[in-house]
Amino acid sequence: MALQAVSWSPAGVPAVDRVDAWREAISATHLPWALRPGQSDGRGPTESLVDYRVGDLALVDCRCGPCAGHRGRAEQARTDTDTLGILFVRDGEELIEAGDERVIVRPGSALVWRSSEAVRFVVPGPLHKWTLLLPAMRVPALARPGVRLIEGSGVRLLIGLLGTTLESASTLDDAMGLPIADAAVDLLTGALPVDAVPGNPTAATWVRVSAYVRQHLSDPELSPARMAAAGFVSLRSLYALFAARDDTPARYVRRLRLAAARRTLERAGTRVTVAEVAHGCGFRDQATFGRAFRAAYGCTPDEARRAANTRTGRSPSQS
Repeated sequence: MALQAVSWSPAGVPAVDRVDAWREAISATHLPWALRPGQSDGRGPTESLVDYRVGDLALVDCRCGPCAGHRGRAEQARTDTDTLGILFVRDGEELIEAGDERVIVRPGSALVWRSSEAVRFVVPGPLHKWTLLLPAMRVPALARPGVRLIEGSGVRLLIGLLGTTLESASTLDDAMGLPIADAAVDLLTGALPVDAVPGNPTAATWVRVSAYVRQHLSDPELSPARMAAAGFVSLRSLYALFAARDDTPARYVRRLRLAAARRTLERAGTRVTVAEVAHGCGFRDQATFGRAFRAAYGCTPDEARRAANTRTGRSPSQS
């Protein structure tokens, strides 16, 4: 089964309904937005959308004409997830405003915005863009107020991965979705400047600590003391590092373990047991894992893996 995709175009939509239909399509794929179409150039509708589901990420390929819009309190109230949006302009340009920040996004760079922030945009002419939407917890270093522009070789590599994904989407099995999503998140994290870690001047310490945690996530003996040693800091400094991010070492490790477990369950389904996933992700016992998973995702690990079988059409006989 290919990566799941939903397409939209104005073809077949009556002209009188076209603006409302476009507003609904944008909000359905890019989170809720208040949208104002711009002045048409008379050459007919140019809008189109293709929405791909890549693991736990969404990748939207969008073409449009002049328009403007914003996300304010009303749109934020209709958004039930804490989401990061990464905007890649492929052709044309888009002006983004958030607070006192004003950024023009052109081909070759990427702009990060967050669903909880008030954001405005203006598209002055024909535009082709990609928008990558991901849970904010996937890249904690970006989960801070404001928009920011990121550039460099990491962004170019990420653009290459997304382009290959779009080109190959019709032939890629959806089991590839989560590995592609993981690779995209890793490239995005690598594209961040070293001073992107908020609230603490010792960004290099965070890089060392977070890398160590990811490398040892499956080890149930992973502890704050070992994390501090890996970062070459005292235990007190480690807790200060996490406090600056409104986090703790234990919460951070648990969050990463649960996310890894969820990806494994959704990728493998009933080809793995819940106990195997729990132990493989560093949980000491299945009961603790089950309670934490349900609290985080609203379903049990077993329900998550069986739902994966339903999506991929695998037989539940392996459960």
